[in-house]
Order: sequence, then structure tokens, then C-alpha cells
Amino acid sequence: MFKPSPALQGNLRRLPLSTKQAGREYYKGNRVGSLGTIDRYGHFHPDYSKIRTFVYPLRGIKNFELTPFVSTRASKLVEEGEGTFSVPPKRITGEEYLEMWKTEGGHDIVETPVQDAASQERMNMPEVWEEPVAKTKA
Repeated sequence: MFKPSPALQGNLRRLPLSTKQAGREYYKGNRVGSLGTIDRYGHFHPDYSKIRTFVYPLRGIKNFELTPFVSTRASKLVEEGEGTFSVPPKRITGEEYLEMWKTEGGHDIVETPVQDAASQERMNMPEVWEEPVAKTKA
């Protein structure tokens, strides 16, 4: 068949290898750094200096100088006991949520059409369909 010219073949060698071009022992990986080593028996030994760890504040999170990026006007969770929290009992509708969002700094303009109560009840209801009854001769 056709072969690439020697100049083009030289440029192809500079491109990164794919798993189809290399031997069967070539493993490309998935852009993940090495987090340890594998010994000659196939066991993995983690290197803890390479593993990400998240450090919790020593004094706890009460009276901590860093705060999450949340509005100060947002409703807080209710603390039930030591370290247990729950959502406040108030439930809101979608319209109430949008109004709260607008007052706390929302920038989108949301227009809701004004409808009477009868048309609002029918809005999400499917039409009633009954199968026609076949008449039988007696």
C-alpha cells in the first residue's frame, strides 16, 4: 500500500504515542498522577505525601475566621444537637423562592402571567378521554 514520505514519517514520530501504536505493555493512563508505587509482587504502597488531604480546623468551625461564600441573608440551618443540623420547617413554593432570590440579589427578570383560579386549575390537567362503549343488540 502507500507509505508516508520520510519527512512526514519523522513528524509522525514526534506526536504522542497511542495505545495502538505501542507494544502491549504500554499503558497511557488517564492524566492521574502517581499516588504511590507498585512493588514486584503487584502490591500498591501509597505515598502519603502525594495524596490530597483536607485539614479540619483545630478549634472547630465555631468562631472560625473563614466563612463559606454564602449570603448573610440566607436562612441558616437549625442546630438540633452537638454537630447535628436540620432544614428549617418552613416550606416555600417556587414563586416564593424566586421572590426571595430576587430580593437577595438575583438579576434575572421573571414574569409570571396573571391567571384566574379556574384556568390555573386546568393548566396541568390532561383532557379526560373515555373509550366509546360498543352498543350490543338485545
